[in-house]
Amino acid sequence: MLQNYLIKTKQLLLLGCICSFIFSACNADIELPQVMELTVEDRQNIANRLLEIITANETYEILDRDEYAEAYQYLDNSVGFLTDSELLTNRNNYNWKVHIINDDEGTNAFATPGGYIYFDTGLLKTIDSEAAFIHLLANEITYADKGFVSQKLQDNYGLQLLLDLALGSTVATAEELLNTLYNQPFDLSSVEEADNFMLELACQKGYDADLFKWFLQNNSTITWLDIHPTNSLDTRLNFILDYECSTLDSMSISMDTYEEFLNNL
Repeated sequence: MLQNYLIKTKQLLLLGCICSFIFSACNADIELPQVMELTVEDRQNIANRLLEIITANETYEILDRDEYAEAYQYLDNSVGFLTDSELLTNRNNYNWKVHIINDDEGTNAFATPGGYIYFDTGLLKTIDSEAAFIHLLANEITYADKGFVSQKLQDNYGLQLLLDLALGSTVATAEELLNTLYNQPFDLSSVEEADNFMLELACQKGYDADLFKWFLQNNSTITWLDIHPTNSLDTRLNFILDYECSTLDSMSISMDTYEEFLNNL
């Protein structure tokens, strides 16, 4: 009798422990471990750290802001003009800034987490209209604002490396990381989403996508197209052609200023 009583008592205690565990796991007041992710401050720190790494790399010569003050003033005005939009998630979170890479053979542009954007001089000198430039700039803003470039780096190197960068730590893969930023294509879904947002942002600012379409059609070999690929150039051109913009009567920047900008490079 006593033995049966003890067995039943142990069973009840075990059942009580199980119920207590299940209740605790379901209790909203219990704090479960949170999944780590990059904060706005982390991404801004990464932007600054990557600028240091790029500046220290002989492959990427950044034009001096004091020496090319007028050219940088145009870029600062342009990026400020575009990011002053409620369409952007991080319009006020990032210190948006454009840097010029002195490479007349290069025809690429890329963004980093935190809102820094880089253009090769070769691409800037290939661009033939302010509307085309604004669309390319809006596109790179998108990759930073929507987190596409952060995700690209995280997929390749993991979250911990990005957190190390944010803390200013030295990373052994710095050279490879820069190569990923400059040379590795984005996935098609990110490119399509970025193109759509680019058109919406440029349209909001009153810029005609037809001139951007014409630029891509006549410069189909630029590296930028390889890094931001679609199924085909015709697919992208038709997508741009089909986009309807109703604010083209509100041009905010003179079409002549891009040529003046090129004269200052």
